[in-house]
Amino acid sequence: MASDSITPDEPPASSGARFDSKLRRQSKQSISWTILRFASDQVFSFVVFVLMARLLSRADIGAFALISIFALVFRTISMAGLVETVARERELSPAFMDTVYRSHMGFSLITCTFIVAVADPFAAFMNAPQIAAPLQVLSLTLPISSLGETHLALRLREFGHKTTALRSVVSGIGGGGAAIAAALMGFGLWALVIQRILTVVISVVLSRQAYRWKPGWNWQWSILKRNLSINGSLTAMQLVYLAMSRMQELVIGNVIGIVAVGIYRTAWRTVDIISIGAIRPFSSVALQTLSRVKEDPVELAHAYQWVISKASALSFPALVGFGILAPEAVPVVFGAKWAQAGDLAQIFAFMAVPFTLNQFATPSLGALGAARILLFIALAQLALTAILTFSLVRFGLFAVACGFVARAYIILPVQIYMLKRVSGIGFRQTWNAIWRPFAASAIMGVILYLLRHSTVGLAASTAIPFHLGPWIALLLKVAIGALVYGLMLISLSPFWRAQALKVCRKVLPNRVLPGAGA
Repeated sequence: MASDSITPDEPPASSGARFDSKLRRQSKQSISWTILRFASDQVFSFVVFVLMARLLSRADIGAFALISIFALVFRTISMAGLVETVARERELSPAFMDTVYRSHMGFSLITCTFIVAVADPFAAFMNAPQIAAPLQVLSLTLPISSLGETHLALRLREFGHKTTALRSVVSGIGGGGAAIAAALMGFGLWALVIQRILTVVISVVLSRQAYRWKPGWNWQWSILKRNLSINGSLTAMQLVYLAMSRMQELVIGNVIGIVAVGIYRTAWRTVDIISIGAIRPFSSVALQTLSRVKEDPVELAHAYQWVISKASALSFPALVGFGILAPEAVPVVFGAKWAQAGDLAQIFAFMAVPFTLNQFATPSLGALGAARILLFIALAQLALTAILTFSLVRFGLFAVACGFVARAYIILPVQIYMLKRVSGIGFRQTWNAIWRPFAASAIMGVILYLLRHSTVGLAASTAIPFHLGPWIALLLKVAIGALVYGLMLISLSPFWRAQALKVCRKVLPNRVLPGAGA
């Protein structure tokens, strides 16, 4: 079978679990369904986001961005890392599951009450009184979501990503459809609140249908105490990462204003949608896969390289291509009022490499139980983000965005070093897994850049305007970029060349291909 020759250094093999054909098949199936889930999520989410951006004001988008930060922080606190333990626990006893479920529910009720109490002071601090009531209503999603999170974790433990994909599609359609209707009716900011609540309700119903488990009341303090001590660092790490990724919006809102938050959030959201669709299907399965081979360094390296090579083949071209086209793509898609967000999105797209590798640091180190190292990396990123954000916010949105990208590249060597220290997987093995997609994406980026600027110059210099219409011109450039990237990747990678030939043999007559029918 063709490969990219990304074999790791060969430490002595152990008798632990192997990244064999069965686990590889399970991982592929789960990734396939997760890709379907994220693709449908992101396509529909993108359509909804575009419509909402056109229907709502920049201030409405900025206001909801601030609300979502507050809600996400307390959602992480309410979960306390308990649901994640379902994937790591060797044997699931009834007492363990009841303790996870009931504890999550209790924490959710407490955090919901706290949000209701502090919503008004938070809104006053952000100089945005209009966000208080929506934030209080949105806090109800915490206890509601706790009714289905454990069921979803149980389904994912069995590589049940097919049912979760279907659940995600249905909930996304229901919530998004309601949001569009509410926006058209003039609900403004409340349209986004309605979307979130309805999405959560549908998700809970379908999660409980997907895994028919009835919670009991066998709650045990000893189990909760043990898992809280284990998950303390992971929960703190999640909070730190959340603060790192959303801190800029809080600072921008307080210093520059809520409209600036809307612009910054829209720019980041466009990049985030691409990264979620291209990277998250792989990283979400990585924890399940790597946890099963963590005892064997050789198999762990094989699994890590396999999953990161496939993720980078999607994420690199998507982020690089979007980075080149963002200044014209964002105004075309979202409307002229978001032109500044297009320029910001181009800056964020420079994070293609650290963005991809960062998404696998948590599952890789998490599978190995390196919670303290993860927390150290997260704290380092948070500190650097805080320093750069507070130093640069007075220079405007672009300075803050550049600082955020710089932070990612400064921290990247630290992550690579820590992964090598814990797992033995060093930079050489990571580079062997990603250099082909990286090189193909770089070539594509150069060609797209030259094409974009040459068409602009041609339109300005000729008497007959070189104008195909913004949508057609944008789609044509996307198609050219995809073609160039595909050809470059096939020429550089034996694995992807073999995959392309396999597809061609299924589509074309045998006599067309060399060696066919031999």
